[in-house]
Amino acid sequence: MRREEETFVKVWHIGPIRFRKIMAIEVIIRGIRGATVVDFHGRLDMHSRWHVKAIINQCCHTEQEHLILNLKGLTFVDSAGLGFLVLCSYQFKELRRRISWIQPQGCVGELLQNLQIHELISVCQSEKDALSAVSPS
Repeated sequence: MRREEETFVKVWHIGPIRFRKIMAIEVIIRGIRGATVVDFHGRLDMHSRWHVKAIINQCCHTEQEHLILNLKGLTFVDSAGLGFLVLCSYQFKELRRRISWIQPQGCVGELLQNLQIHELISVCQSEKDALSAVSPS
């Protein structure tokens, strides 16, 4: 005869707990057809931007042609995170290299559209579009 499994949850009242801020972003770097793609997943905020800064700085030293920032996986960006992305893009352009963003989804995408970021930085709808886009003068 099979015994039913029961789940027990114990709760202890121990007062207020302060959790240390945990990195809320995952970054994946991959190479494709003459470009380096950096995929962002999660939250880009004032806490996670330092982690991302180290990665982008490394890309500035290693990527010779085209850097694609895939923002489709971003679920949140604050002003510090957005400012950081814009500054990184200008830094990469100063090195005379090509940089493109892939349009994020949801509220992050709406934010970029409302701020008209596409007037400053090349924002593409897909990775394929970013690869085939001609670099602006």
